[in-house]
Amino acid sequence: MNNNPVNIDSLQSLPLFHNLNETECRQIAETVQMHTFSAGDTIVRQDETSRNLWIIVKGSCEVSRQLTNADGKSESIILAKLAPHQHFGEMSFFHPAPHSANVIAKTDVVVLKISHLDYNDLIAEGVWAAYKLAFNVIEGLAERMRKMDQWVADLLSHHASPDAPVLEWSEFRERLFNRWNG
Repeated sequence: MNNNPVNIDSLQSLPLFHNLNETECRQIAETVQMHTFSAGDTIVRQDETSRNLWIIVKGSCEVSRQLTNADGKSESIILAKLAPHQHFGEMSFFHPAPHSANVIAKTDVVVLKISHLDYNDLIAEGVWAAYKLAFNVIEGLAERMRKMDQWVADLLSHHASPDAPVLEWSEFRERLFNRWNG
C-alpha cells in the first residue's frame, strides 16, 4: 500500500464527483490519498473500525461477510462485487461503527481514500464540495436500498412459506426506519 497525491482530472472522471466544479475538485483532491493493494489484500475488515471512504479507480474488489451458522461454523458469504468507480466504506465513514463486512481486493487495485478526519475539516471550513460529496454518496446508498428492496421482494415472492419471511422483513423495515436506536 502506498500514498500518492491525486490530480484533479482523476477526480473529475469519477461519477462520485460528477457535480463538483474544478475548484471543488481541487479542495477535495487536497484530502484524497491514492493507495494500491495487491490481489488478496483485505482493505476493510469486518468488525474493525476505520472511518474512510474508498473509491475504486482500477481493479475489482469483493464484499463478503463472515457468519456463524447454527453449528457454530463460520462461513463467508459474498454480498457484492465492486468494479472501478464504485465506492465502499461509507456506512462507517458517516456513522462511527465497526465495518459490517470485509472488502478484499480480487485483483491488484488502485483506490482513493478520504479519511473522515480530513472530511470533517472540510465541513468545519464550510467547503461546499464536502456537502456535494455527501449528497453523491447518499444517492449511491439510496440506489443500493432500492436494489435491496427489490431483491427482498423477489426473494419473498418465491419463498415456499411466505408468512415467516414477511414477518421478519416487516420487523426489519420497522427497526430500520422507525427505531434507529433500538
